[in-house]
Amino acid sequence: MRVVVAILSAAIVLGLTWLYQQTLAENQLPATPNEVAEVRGTYRLRIVATFDAGVDPFAEDVSNANSMQVSLLGESILAIASPIAAGEAIDTRLELDLRPGINEFLIEMTPANSSDITPKAIHVQLYHDDGIEPLQSQTIWAEGTETKLVGRVPFEVDERASSTKEEE
Repeated sequence: MRVVVAILSAAIVLGLTWLYQQTLAENQLPATPNEVAEVRGTYRLRIVATFDAGVDPFAEDVSNANSMQVSLLGESILAIASPIAAGEAIDTRLELDLRPGINEFLIEMTPANSSDITPKAIHVQLYHDDGIEPLQSQTIWAEGTETKLVGRVPFEVDERASSTKEEE
């Protein structure tokens, strides 16, 4: 009798699982496709460092090394290979295709004098188009012993503020 009850219980559990997968689970799929619409916008990125930046002497290929590099979604969007003086503002206008919601820049900058042990900082401001108020303002700090400053600057993109990129 126990064997019959065990088989009957297993059949009921398997039957209810199959019924759930066939009916309820399919109705809970999102109504919108999984593709994320990209938002196209013009942004102005302003970066100021408290130290002299120079080409990375520890790079694998020194002839192709940068003193500063900015990446977005794993792709380099700005690279400067020449030395940058302390306090020199780097203003760049960027046409970007971004995802609605949170995005972030990865900023890497190499101090020209690696033996200098004073703490270092990079101040980053992101403006939408020609806006006066920055969307994001952040300072990346590092100890004086760091040979490269690396930091992430998150910012939020509002889908309604920009025009959506048309699919081709």
